Amino acid sequence: MTEHLGFIVTDASPLITLGAANALTCLTMPGVPVYIPDMVYTEVTQDMARLGANEVVQWVRVHSDQVKIVPTQVYADYQALLALNPNTRSKGRGEQAAAEVLEYEISADEELQAVLLYEDNDIRRRRFVGALPDRVTALSTGDFLHELEAAGFIQSSDHILDNAAERGRNIEAQRGPQSDDEARALLRDQLHKRRDTPGMER
Repeated sequence: MTEHLGFIVTDASPLITLGAANALTCLTMPGVPVYIPDMVYTEVTQDMARLGANEVVQWVRVHSDQVKIVPTQVYADYQALLALNPNTRSKGRGEQAAAEVLEYEISADEELQAVLLYEDNDIRRRRFVGALPDRVTALSTGDFLHELEAAGFIQSSDHILDNAAERGRNIEAQRGPQSDDEARALLRDQLHKRRDTPGMER
């Protein structure tokens, strides 16, 4: 059995940060599928005036072969509640949708090594990330960028984080290591494979 990586975005924060920095293309550099729960996508794009929203929409459109918006029951239920009460809040539903996508994807593909992309420190303290099943690891936005820099895919992770900070993102927690060593090692191996494969473009 040959395992392969796939990224699952657990909340809106990584998309907003990278969108604000005009650096969403970083997510496609490893050359693996990127799964975005429909609820998470909606949290970013339901208000197109929100920071990073336009960048996310354009990026998903350009990379539709690699970036997948995954339908969830969580989002369907939210839409039904919204029809009854327009003031229904979406808070917390993105993470619930991500958990649903995770369960489905690792059940449907026994060779998938899922990497959860997160940024919100609250997520790190919750059971969703705290007790991960086999074949699942967690990686922060900052650690993701640091590994890209170390592998030579980007010039400076700090430059990207600085750009996001200039547009109002609080990224200080992303400057230091937060993720599992296993998650960083998996990404590192994937980046080395991609870099060393003839004809592969970054």
